[in-house]
Amino acid sequence: MDRSGTVQAEALTTTGTYIREVILENFMSHEYSRIKLKRGVNIITGPNGSGKSSILLGIAVALGQTYTERAEKLSDLIQRGKDTARVTVIFDNSPINDKRPVRSITSDTIAITRYIKKSGEYWHYVNNRFRTKAEVDQLLKNIGINPNNMLIIMHQNMIENFASRNNIEKLQMVEDAVGISLLRERIVEAEARLRTLMSETNNIKKLLSEAEASVDYWRSELEKLTKIRQLESIRKKLEQEYAWCLVKRIEDDLERKTKIREKLYGENERLRIEIENLISEMLEKKEKIKNGIEERIPITDILRFIDELIELASKQGAARLREKQIKEELGEIDRDISRLQSELNESLRQAAEKGERILSNRDPHEVLEDIRLTTLQIASIGSVSPEAENMYLIADAKFSEIKARAEEMYENIKRSMEEVSKRKEIWRNKLREIVSKVEPTFQEILATIGAKGAIILRDLEDLSTASIELHVGFRGNDPTILDSHTHSGGERVVATLAFLLALQSHMKSSFRAVDEFDVHLDPLNREMMMKILLATANKYPETQYLLITPSRVQVSKEMNIIVVQNVSGRSFIIHEDEAE
Repeated sequence: MDRSGTVQAEALTTTGTYIREVILENFMSHEYSRIKLKRGVNIITGPNGSGKSSILLGIAVALGQTYTERAEKLSDLIQRGKDTARVTVIFDNSPINDKRPVRSITSDTIAITRYIKKSGEYWHYVNNRFRTKAEVDQLLKNIGINPNNMLIIMHQNMIENFASRNNIEKLQMVEDAVGISLLRERIVEAEARLRTLMSETNNIKKLLSEAEASVDYWRSELEKLTKIRQLESIRKKLEQEYAWCLVKRIEDDLERKTKIREKLYGENERLRIEIENLISEMLEKKEKIKNGIEERIPITDILRFIDELIELASKQGAARLREKQIKEELGEIDRDISRLQSELNESLRQAAEKGERILSNRDPHEVLEDIRLTTLQIASIGSVSPEAENMYLIADAKFSEIKARAEEMYENIKRSMEEVSKRKEIWRNKLREIVSKVEPTFQEILATIGAKGAIILRDLEDLSTASIELHVGFRGNDPTILDSHTHSGGERVVATLAFLLALQSHMKSSFRAVDEFDVHLDPLNREMMMKILLATANKYPETQYLLITPSRVQVSKEMNIIVVQNVSGRSFIIHEDEAE
């Protein structure tokens, strides 16, 4: 339970206190007056203008009331010619069954004093110690007194005022008087918390939407980055394949050139042997021609030898020409092989930088085309931040965090709505319970003067429009809502007093005061209401009533009669028991 709940609960369980004495100094017409009060009924009487109402006004001002109908400002209540007024209310704090009404104060009395200066300053003392108004308000709250609640202190014309108040205000006064205003305060606090939570939903929705958009953006960027990385990996493999394809092509060219060189070397060797054989045959033919000439062989044979020699010489010339060509081709082949070997060494170095050898039978141009296509695919994706992966992880973590906060907030809203609903249900049930108990008493009191009545609660689903209606009917008429248009002043007084008396067993404050309640009552109703009042007072002996009237009062032993007289503008107090 919170602190305010503890204080109010403690106040409800303590024995009620009462006002022992009121002291007025330089207050309105009272230069110095001491008014002694008792439990039960205290009646202040005296002629009009004697200063009766000033006593109740002094009590209200001492207890913290700041607005009065008697003066625009508190300094106007100071007696003419004086600079300072002092009003003191002394409460009884004697222990009953070893428990004091206000347990935090150990003295038998609690004196609440208020000083008022012409300058407009005012301050409080409690048992001669300075206290702030907030501290005084809390002390009075503990004993159930709210000086601003007209169901507790009814100044002149406040019965009329109460009847004219709207029914929403009336209900709030009833709640304060019976000590359940804390239930309303807790509902208001719970609704305020709920509104605060609800106001945060738009912000959290915005944050969640932004975080989700960020996650989607960086997820898309990460997908592009992943695709680029995949394509770059493919391109890297293709570049590796291309490098080794170039190596293989050079190796193939080198192998082909080597085979050609070997073939040329073989052909050159055959030509050498062939030329040697042709030279040998030519020498033989020359020898035969020489011998044939010497031996004078037939000319035809010599001519045949000459033709054969010419043919051999021709073959030798052709062979030597081919031999020369082969030597030139071999020189070119050797240069090509040397160049290819250099290219191979460089290609091997470059390919080794790309990675291990890849066996591929594809043409380098085909691989190069794949590289170009892959490069175009990478370019088509566009630029991507290399931090996309980290940014996605950060965005996703932030989204998860905000989502968790949103879920927690929605859970808090759900709990808060349940709390509001629960507190409203408690409040409604308590009001219905009180009305169900007060209404029969209200009807009984009205029945004694031949009237009928009802108490109706309205709009309890909405705290701001919840209201209480007093319905009364006089002289056989059906009950209607109590207001100045339908009911006379006396009827409104009777109905309001009947309601006030019906509330007695539920009111938290042990002090009630009514100023000139009987002004609009005829003698019969005045007598009847006084009897009811005395009966109620006897029924609740712990309660203190302060009634102010200019009328004659039939005195009974249960009453404490205080007479106020005014002589030359100054009020004097006469206590009936002291006068006797």
